[in-house]
Amino acid sequence: MTISPCAISWADVQWRSDGSPYSPDYGDIYYSAAGGLAEKKAVFLEGCALPARFAAGTPAHVLELGFGTGLSFLTTWASFLQHAPEPNPTHGLKPDLLFYSIEKHPWSRGDFLKLATRWPELAPLVVELAEQWPDPVTGFHRRFLSGGRVVLTLVFGDVEWALRQLDAPFHAFYLDGFSPRLNDAMWSPHIFRALARLAADEARVATYSSANAVAQGLTAAGFLVEKVPGFGLKKHRLVAVRRHMMRSRKPRQEKPPTSVVVIGAGIAGLTTAYALARRQVDVTVIDAAATLGDGASGNPAGVLSPLLSRDCHAATLLTQMGLGFAREQIKQLQQAEFSVPAAFDGVVQLARDTIHAQRQQQIADEQSYAPEFAQWLDSSVLSGKVGIEVTEPGWLFPSAGWVSPRDWLAALQAHPGISLRKNTDVADLRFEDGLWCGYSVSGEELFSSSCVVLANAGAVATLLPEFESVLTACRGQVDWIDRSDHLGLELAQMPLMREGYMLDLPDGRRLFGASFKPGDQDLSWRFDERMENQERLAALSADLVTPTIQDDAEHQGRVSLRATSRDRLPIVGEMPGQSGLMVNTGHGSRGLTWCPLLAEVLAASCCGEPNPVPRSLQLALRPERLIQE
Repeated sequence: MTISPCAISWADVQWRSDGSPYSPDYGDIYYSAAGGLAEKKAVFLEGCALPARFAAGTPAHVLELGFGTGLSFLTTWASFLQHAPEPNPTHGLKPDLLFYSIEKHPWSRGDFLKLATRWPELAPLVVELAEQWPDPVTGFHRRFLSGGRVVLTLVFGDVEWALRQLDAPFHAFYLDGFSPRLNDAMWSPHIFRALARLAADEARVATYSSANAVAQGLTAAGFLVEKVPGFGLKKHRLVAVRRHMMRSRKPRQEKPPTSVVVIGAGIAGLTTAYALARRQVDVTVIDAAATLGDGASGNPAGVLSPLLSRDCHAATLLTQMGLGFAREQIKQLQQAEFSVPAAFDGVVQLARDTIHAQRQQQIADEQSYAPEFAQWLDSSVLSGKVGIEVTEPGWLFPSAGWVSPRDWLAALQAHPGISLRKNTDVADLRFEDGLWCGYSVSGEELFSSSCVVLANAGAVATLLPEFESVLTACRGQVDWIDRSDHLGLELAQMPLMREGYMLDLPDGRRLFGASFKPGDQDLSWRFDERMENQERLAALSADLVTPTIQDDAEHQGRVSLRATSRDRLPIVGEMPGQSGLMVNTGHGSRGLTWCPLLAEVLAASCCGEPNPVPRSLQLALRPERLIQE
């Protein structure tokens, strides 16, 4: 799965004297100074009959072509809060409005914030979204708003590509791009056929356009089109309803399961449990260990950063989207007053050698990332950023960072919809009488459920033998020192990566590592690997060389196993031919960055929602790519 380019450019927005924003690229205004909110309400909300749907408490999936200013979404969000019934706090908040919007040239955060001045009644919503503004990279960017009742998925990319990446069902469509005369790519027959594919029965379409070509295109695609009075000076606009069609495939089930069992309480398992629980699904998490973070998710800290490539392959796309989603999840947990030590003040990744530096320079030249996401810098500039002298050029990722995984796990597990069973080893899994049943070593039944997620890393193979040749357990040792024991050590301002990584934690520890030993499953700490980690540390910077410990000295380190798939991509999805059995494993060393987003993939699939990542990426992660049915 490839897609190019990986980066996008912010829209060129010019503000006119009357307060209306203008696009010189398309030669058109985004909205008229006299219109704005009233126009959005009349054309889109009323055109799609959404206020009545909100008032009935019926979940709404909306797809907009052309996010533009964001006013259509903001107006819809405000209408939802006005009309939807008050949630029952004892049941938690679940998404009732899922809003997807496609935009090839999104506004920058600074331009978007200007709407708070122009539309003071929307200012709180503008500020809430601006605080989670996505990174300027291609892909799907999901954000939870209003405590999770509203879910916005901004799709940055070309409209034809974006529509191919979406799955049904949608109940309403906003056709809100620049006019057909100025942006014909947004109004082609291919687009209308794509909308028909994504439409639920009786789905509605609304647009300010009344062009004959638009009406004819929607009609040909299977919509019943009506021309109705326009807004303001505009004489007409169009509304349409998807005709009831006999479908060759069974429609997706929209009703979520009432309960799910997740096996594994690491970052893969608990982010999956959290994604389901926030949809009011009762989740039981089962783990063989006595404590949270007993496996690879229990290291003192871990780095979250993107992986870049020239062709924007699957791992690149997943880390670029996953970084922003994980970052916002951690920040929202912190805002909910959970203690999750973390910082997203930047990460530096140095070139490994001259050839690697040349390749990275090519990526920088070809992709033209916005500086707020990625900057390719020489060693002198990086030295100033990190506060430690480095001798190689490298990437600065300003929005990347680190987190304490164990504290993250504790915050996720605290969700009232999640129950955790520790010290419980599931030795066998069988499908009996329409349910998945788990058994202990002694044969005791531990659970039965219609839906089970295996998120127990390499131990998946103990329950599904077909994974034995697919997953490799990789031993990894991290080490640390207490900086107070070694006076004169330079303090790094942000995590630093090369062959290994290091970060200086607020508690005074310097964490560094990690070894990578495929196939080695021994969990004992090793002195020789400590020496290897110190060599990796020295390779980052001569300023980071630490005093060599003695063989008999008390060690400070930790060993865990990571499960890596054959192609280094995670394995996420339903097992072929085994309804209700899902896997979430193979995350290697990047689980902290992409697991929260992949948890959304599984939760959306379980609950019959449109997909939160590109369809081609979701297909690339399915178990069947590596195993035979």
